[in-house]
Amino acid sequence: MDLETAIEAFNESSQPQIPLQPTRDGRVTAMLPRVGREIIIRGSITGTVEATAEDVAWLCEEARRAFAPGMALLEAALGALTELDRV
Repeated sequence: MDLETAIEAFNESSQPQIPLQPTRDGRVTAMLPRVGREIIIRGSITGTVEATAEDVAWLCEEARRAFAPGMALLEAALGALTELDRV
């Protein structure tokens, strides 16, 4: 799965969404709302502008921040199960 397809799938079940913006030279950029950065997710047609490791690292940080509340809820629920199991 490429980054563009993965972001579109993520957007189907997440708020705020990650807006994708195509450019005239064939690039696709993404505005990451949780980290406040714009990254390249698909390079230009000519190959002169490409996504970088830093772009992908920012996308990973965006995903981590998006899932942090759900992980906290999951940990609390698992903790509650442990407490119920002791009773």
